[in-house]
Amino acid sequence: MNDAKIPGCDLLVISPHTDDLEIGLGGTVALLAGKGRSVWALDLTRGELGSNATPEERWREAAESSAILGLAGRLQLELPDGFIDARDRDQVNQVAAVVRRLRPRRVVTAPDPVRHPDHVETPGLVARACFLARLESWVPEAGPWRIWEGGARPGPPASRWEVETLLRVCPDQGAPSLVFDVGEVWERKTAALACYASQFQRDGDRKATAINDPGFLRRITRRARTWGRRAGVEYGEALQTDAVAVLTDLPEQKWL
Repeated sequence: MNDAKIPGCDLLVISPHTDDLEIGLGGTVALLAGKGRSVWALDLTRGELGSNATPEERWREAAESSAILGLAGRLQLELPDGFIDARDRDQVNQVAAVVRRLRPRRVVTAPDPVRHPDHVETPGLVARACFLARLESWVPEAGPWRIWEGGARPGPPASRWEVETLLRVCPDQGAPSLVFDVGEVWERKTAALACYASQFQRDGDRKATAINDPGFLRRITRRARTWGRRAGVEYGEALQTDAVAVLTDLPEQKWL
């Protein structure tokens, strides 16, 4: 059996922090998981520089969210929070090692690459790791990771792995390559976000941040309505890719 030919999952979502998947792609993940797709999450850091909650609290919240969204599995690396660097060999090594273990058909980074330096660096880091993961003469060194106990475990590493498509969450002013209609799973996305009380609720002794401002979650909803309106649906999540679709027939989904 050639492990370099058999996908281990349909989609791998790679994010700097535990709540980034839910912010950028919670609806898409829930939609695909509900259709039987195998979707994994990889969180690059433990979020140790966060203003509120310990890494352990945030990981417990991520576990609750993962179950709601129907993830097949979730891993968390220990890359330095606030210092994600696409040119750091060790960081590239660790991400590439996970790609070879999970063997995803497609990889997407979340959330959109704006504001936070880790968000800006992640797409480049992932692109380099995915490129190097397909070189059989290069053997990446895996780093320590934490595994969500409610999900599956990674398989053995492939000798090489080539991802079919790299995608990223589309920024507000960007041009989307595709939009997922997430209206039917919007309540599951909001339920997953609600798991992160330490990050999105401003009460008690929690410090005020940009994401626990009462207007933050409303902005997430407005964004989904905006993409949905452009796509002719109620709620949408938009992605970008530099790849070009190759078709042999007209697709069943509508184009707008």
